[in-house]
Amino acid sequence: MQAIICMAGNSTRLNIGDNKAFVLLDNKPIFMHSVNKILNYVDVIYLSVREIDLPRVKPYLNKKIKVVLGGNSRSESVYNAMKLIPKDEKVLIHDAARPFLCEKILKSIVSESPKYDAILPYLPLKYTLYQAEPFTYLNREKYIVAQTPQMVKVNDFIKSYELALKEGFVATDDVSLVLRYNPEIKVLKLLDTDRNFKITTKHDLDIAKSMISESK
Repeated sequence: MQAIICMAGNSTRLNIGDNKAFVLLDNKPIFMHSVNKILNYVDVIYLSVREIDLPRVKPYLNKKIKVVLGGNSRSESVYNAMKLIPKDEKVLIHDAARPFLCEKILKSIVSESPKYDAILPYLPLKYTLYQAEPFTYLNREKYIVAQTPQMVKVNDFIKSYELALKEGFVATDDVSLVLRYNPEIKVLKLLDTDRNFKITTKHDLDIAKSMISESK
């Protein structure tokens, strides 16, 4: 199995003037926290990065950590990496900004991958949910929140992305893109942990730093 780590975003919501994947957390870039864990379960990791960041990842590259140029969307970034992987393989896709991914989830994904077409870690909703327009209350028990790493088949993703490109459809995660064009696929949902949150804002970064301090 191979993996893709998405780190081609511009981190505008963090508002630090830099790509958050390279922010130091416990003296190493945020993305390397994920890399070090995922490497225990896959043969190769592709780092999907912006062109401007290519020199910054070069020191971390080796036979098992490779780089691919990211795109203008998450799906395009994943697609660029998928084209380098055999079409009959299954791939883990993870957000670089989730440094606290759970190894239990990684083990479960790898062990269950032969039985499923896709795997989605998730969290239950904790808050009351409304639809904004038209303004309507929604039963939160019917909804879940997507997490990463997700697993999909390379061939399924490539075909789905190319169809989405023709339609002008932009997906916000990987399993949802594949499901849109392959609704019959077998998907496993895995309950994730709250620790596996995505660092998006300054507040999230402060929480991550506090978690590191507390662990010491």
